Amino acid sequence: MVEQPEKLKKYVTLNDHPRQIVWDASSLSTFLACPRMYKFTNLTGYKLKMFASVTGFGSAIHDGFEILDRYKFENKTKDKAVLEATTHIIKEYGEGLNKCEDRVRNLEAALRVIVWRAEEFWEDNLKIATMPSGAPCLEQRFEVPFGEQGHRLSGRIDKIVEMDNRLYLCDTKTTKATLTDFYFRNFEPSNQIYAYIWAARHMLGLNIAGFIIDAVQTAANFCRFNRNIFNVSPDSIKEWYHDCQYAVSLADAYSSNQYYPANFTSCGNYGGCKFRGVCSEQPDHREAILKEDFIREPHPDLVVDNVISLEEARKNK
Repeated sequence: MVEQPEKLKKYVTLNDHPRQIVWDASSLSTFLACPRMYKFTNLTGYKLKMFASVTGFGSAIHDGFEILDRYKFENKTKDKAVLEATTHIIKEYGEGLNKCEDRVRNLEAALRVIVWRAEEFWEDNLKIATMPSGAPCLEQRFEVPFGEQGHRLSGRIDKIVEMDNRLYLCDTKTTKATLTDFYFRNFEPSNQIYAYIWAARHMLGLNIAGFIIDAVQTAANFCRFNRNIFNVSPDSIKEWYHDCQYAVSLADAYSSNQYYPANFTSCGNYGGCKFRGVCSEQPDHREAILKEDFIREPHPDLVVDNVISLEEARKNK
């Protein structure tokens, strides 16, 4: 394992122009989808005033699975693992999940997933990998050099598993969709997965063969599990890396020029971009729409006197 470098600010301001230094899979995907959306979201911090409430269902399942994995790694019993996982979910997420009107993503559904998961997969052919320290390879955070221009790549690998003497990244997904081949095809290629594989192979020194999507389909009265294994060639990761370096160099150029072009082909993705109504207006009307329909919550690294003050940010809510 390489030594983690000193943590940098995610964003800096150069000549009054915000610029991202530490990238992650989410910001890369946003920039590649549409530079203007990236500017509004990442550099300016605009968020819709009206948005759907977040119950924390996905986070609850993630935490619960981690507890099950950790207890199994430590050779504790299944019953103890289930008790700890369900207790944690009730304590940390119970209030929010109980308020959820969606029976597919409420507290009962979350607890069902944990209990059924333990029943079906306690004896699993996936073995949690062991770190050099002897700790389980769970929740591995990284921030590593990314290219030759001072950028870094950060992220969090949920877990690394061993199967047939090979290492795989393993990512848990929750969905209402049926777990068909069509569902799993959506994950290859993937910026997030490829970013983690690149970091694991080239910076953390791990011989990762590919990745596993461990999916959970949730419904009102049942849940279903399925997984798919993807092998990823070194050439594919090398190509992804060079593509990302080009994209990051473009982001730096856009920052210097203070111009972020729109990509209208992405307007309809994922149910429609939240800034679609802004971009459809003529340029001199957009600022008024942003102030009316959005709030500004800039990243703390960009809350400086020549960008926006904390007090100004609060007033804009």
